[in-house]
Amino acid sequence: MRNSIILIILLTWTINVVANTFTYDIQKAGYDFEQYDLKGEATYPLFVKEFRAYPWKDQVGLSNEGTEPTISVKNKTVGTDLFVSVVGNAGEFAYLIGIVKPKKIKSFFGLGKMKVVRWVTIYVTKKSSDVEDTFNLFFNMQLNKLDANLKELPIFLDQEAAN
Repeated sequence: MRNSIILIILLTWTINVVANTFTYDIQKAGYDFEQYDLKGEATYPLFVKEFRAYPWKDQVGLSNEGTEPTISVKNKTVGTDLFVSVVGNAGEFAYLIGIVKPKKIKSFFGLGKMKVVRWVTIYVTKKSSDVEDTFNLFFNMQLNKLDANLKELPIFLDQEAAN
């Protein structure tokens, strides 16, 4: 009996780990919007290392009509991406925390049938701890708490995501 309980726990843990595999990529300032450097599998400790080492201050404001510097983490299992970018200049900048996920909306100007679209909401913060806390919740699949925490931040953008 005890062995079967341990086996069930291990199988559940294995399924959750495999099912919630995260990948990440990085865009440097000025990249085309579809250009990014694929990095592979991601974990929270790896994300924190990349986030803290990234030259945000050197990259901010150098977009030249391309992208701002961005680190994106994807969880294809739940169809959700979380990213951090920056806006401003080297003297004063803020982090943008964006979440892209499926959302049900009414088509045809709100009068038609419900359809699922990819929706992006971007929040702004000056605190790097907000970024790290948000990604910690994402990696730990605490998505309800993640949404609640994000809603405490000012919204920078809220719209259907471009394809």
